[in-house]
Amino acid sequence: MSDPRLLRRRPSSLEVGRAERTLLQLAVMLAALAGMVNAIGFLAFGHVFLASPDSNATVLGANLPQSYAVALFAGVMVLSFVAGVTLMTLIAHRAGQFRRTLVLLTTALVLVAVFIAYQAHVAFAPAVLLAMAMGGAHCVFERDSAHLQEAMSPSAQVARFGEALAGERNGADHRQIGMHASFWLAFLFGGLLGAGAWMTLDAGSFAVAAGVTGVLTLRTWLIERDLSPA
Repeated sequence: MSDPRLLRRRPSSLEVGRAERTLLQLAVMLAALAGMVNAIGFLAFGHVFLASPDSNATVLGANLPQSYAVALFAGVMVLSFVAGVTLMTLIAHRAGQFRRTLVLLTTALVLVAVFIAYQAHVAFAPAVLLAMAMGGAHCVFERDSAHLQEAMSPSAQVARFGEALAGERNGADHRQIGMHASFWLAFLFGGLLGAGAWMTLDAGSFAVAAGVTGVLTLRTWLIERDLSPA
């Protein structure tokens, strides 16, 4: 008798192609989320960029000679980001077909914890949790193509945009230019939304970020469902 698992319908090439295009759209939305959290974190805690560890390295180096407190804060945020990446990678490796969904669900729950900790005036914990959440969010596309993995990094997108411009002159795929530009612009747009949310809602902006991540989690589950056998 045949194994029922072998009889399950495989997704068609059309379904897979549609889902992969939707992954690209998801990457744009995650870039906007990163920009949003970056802005909220900067306005809430000052000095640091919780979704951009490369920027925090500059903050650390620039403040080390004159302000040890700011340098220490930036250093802890970098370590918190790395811890988030490490823990989320370990969690995701245990997941099956819905690993991206699991990563975003965990990120949303940590953002809820950030909101609660900030409301409770727990010193330092909200910033650490926020950096860890964004580190974890960078693991969504861990097993996907390089351009998706770098979607939440504006520095990488500026570099890739320049490379795509140069490649265009040599007959490279012109769609790469639009893709990298869209990632960077999404990050910028997210930053504007984050600043507006903080100025309007104050601590409530953390809840907004958690809600947005929750919506993206649901969207990701639908995408992964289409990518998986029925």
